[in-house]
Amino acid sequence: MQDVLKLEMREPVRVDPDRLVELCVSMGEARAEALITTAMEELARGMVAIEDAYVAQNMDVLTRRADLLVKTAENIGMTTFSRVADDVAACGRLREGVSLGATLNRLRRIADRSLSAVWDMQNMPG
Repeated sequence: MQDVLKLEMREPVRVDPDRLVELCVSMGEARAEALITTAMEELARGMVAIEDAYVAQNMDVLTRRADLLVKTAENIGMTTFSRVADDVAACGRLREGVSLGATLNRLRRIADRSLSAVWDMQNMPG
């Protein structure tokens, strides 16, 4: 019998710290933190909406929600999240089932790691 090896899917996520600093400088730290917190909540809700649309096979809703994720993620410097959400939207528009499933799985992984990265950056002293 051969050993079964489980591959762990990990890729680095990119969060643009300069964008976070830019928000703090332009809005003030308290307002920037509120904006980032709101954006992160919107991203989490958007992921749920995309999952629901995927299960329902509603590609129009899935595509619209993915497009919103792109804009929200870009606004707070979540570059990898934004790029992968754009890939999900493209697959949804093309109605590419297999590639959509794979790309959506990638977005799930990126979303978890990106949200954690921004949360960790917010909680850093200084």
